[in-house]
Amino acid sequence: MPLWLSALGLFGALALPQAVPPPRAELRATMACRSEPGTGRLVCVVELEPPVGHELTWSDALVVSAPARATPLRSRVAGAGRPPRRIVLGFVLGAGAGGRIEVLARAVACPTGERAGACVSSSKRVYVDVE
Repeated sequence: MPLWLSALGLFGALALPQAVPPPRAELRATMACRSEPGTGRLVCVVELEPPVGHELTWSDALVVSAPARATPLRSRVAGAGRPPRRIVLGFVLGAGAGGRIEVLARAVACPTGERAGACVSSSKRVYVDVE
């Protein structure tokens, strides 16, 4: 076989598309809020759902921003339960303009079953508007 033909075969093999890893599964998060009548408080619940084939092992939520009308009781709250899928945040409602509450939900999820692999950390921003 001529040398140029061997070289062409080698370069052709190197130019083949590489296998693309599957897209990274993402943490899913939602936040819903309700005001508690007579208390002047707003209670927000962040619900987390791990990527398929994973289980949550740790979670928390950070209040990134809140309008003057909604003062957070705590700026960071750890997830509750096993697995820690639910995080409850409290706000004191006062005078002032409404706006958007922004929360960063963070979690560590580990593979379940016979799947090998390392645990992964991820985060998701969730929002709710306060009037």
